[in-house]
Amino acid sequence: TAVAGMTLGALILGFSSILTGLNFIVTIHTMRPEGMSWFKMPIFLWSLYSTAIVQVLATPILGVTVLLLIAERTLGVGIFDPALGGDPVLYQHFFWFYAHPAVFIMILPAMGIISELVSVFSGKHIFGYRFIAWSSVAVAVFSFLGWGHHMFTSGQSPLVNVIFSALVFGVGIPSALMVFNWLATMYKGAISLAAPMLYVLAFLFLFSIGGLSGLFLGALSTNIHLHDTYFAVAHFHYLMFGGTVIAFLGGLHYWWPKMFGRMYSEFWARISAALIFVGFNLTFFTLFVMGSHGMPRRYYNYLEVFKPYQQASTVGSYLLGMGFMIMAYYLAQSLLKGEKAPENPWGGATLEWATASPPISRNFEHEMVGLDPYDINALELSSDSGGYVRKDPSSILLNQAGGE
Repeated sequence: TAVAGMTLGALILGFSSILTGLNFIVTIHTMRPEGMSWFKMPIFLWSLYSTAIVQVLATPILGVTVLLLIAERTLGVGIFDPALGGDPVLYQHFFWFYAHPAVFIMILPAMGIISELVSVFSGKHIFGYRFIAWSSVAVAVFSFLGWGHHMFTSGQSPLVNVIFSALVFGVGIPSALMVFNWLATMYKGAISLAAPMLYVLAFLFLFSIGGLSGLFLGALSTNIHLHDTYFAVAHFHYLMFGGTVIAFLGGLHYWWPKMFGRMYSEFWARISAALIFVGFNLTFFTLFVMGSHGMPRRYYNYLEVFKPYQQASTVGSYLLGMGFMIMAYYLAQSLLKGEKAPENPWGGATLEWATASPPISRNFEHEMVGLDPYDINALELSSDSGGYVRKDPSSILLNQAGGE
């Protein structure tokens, strides 16, 4: 049947996710450069490592779920379908045990990107490196413990609901620690409001709203009223778009000169970022209002009282689309006739900024040494190249730095 084919496709995609996670884990364990100990890795690598753990441990549950679904559809065995003697709530447990951690497969790399950007564009060493690194791991661990909060209305016992409510609040602790450390990094920093930093500021604002709105969905007393309303839709988008997509856009603008060797228009990049920020908030903040007034999700029709909010949301979506259209324009223009990028236009201290833009085959001409990835003071602005260079270029070369 079509359902069996679809679930088989999901099973194959699951293997891809597991192997990708294994790839990251093995690469980080075995292919770090000389001198790059665990606590000299960029935070981005910590976030990818934590993401990989979630991929490897959570995705097999999805595989088991789709295999059981295929067996039920093809063999007529009652597993989830109550007409065959199955239990649909069991399917919810299987699904959410994967789908709840899957949210963090998307958000953890975004947190790693923000850690890279906030240090560079604040002109300061990242504050609380070890706190952020271990918080990434803690988020991955807590992601496995809160799946039941999606099922408060499924008929679970009150005790189970209370336990899951407490557990789902746990993920907010390491997440908040990271936000506080990012803010501390910015404190008294020489902040540069280049396009990537604008996305960092947007992320901090939107992700905070997404996280705080999650408190209402994690609490039993309010979840019952907000479950499956537009409030949940708004919360999800503030995390996934306001968190993940915004961070990825910041990373795109940060690494664009390194990937393609061309600079983009900073003016149009700022216009685009502003339109995306305003358009996103207009599109989705109105959903919080509608959801708190009882507007259910997954309905194409709605009461007249919600019409002004729906219209405002539509206007916001147009602004959001305009922002992306402008981005597509200036990035395409950058590829065609953008100014040649220096090796290190932003002042990043991680190793990718020590090679050409775009990188040569196999990335580096010489073997490199892993030093402090946030030692901004080791760099200086070069009047010759227009970018940043190391004060002692030999310090990152293996054969000259005494690496072993």
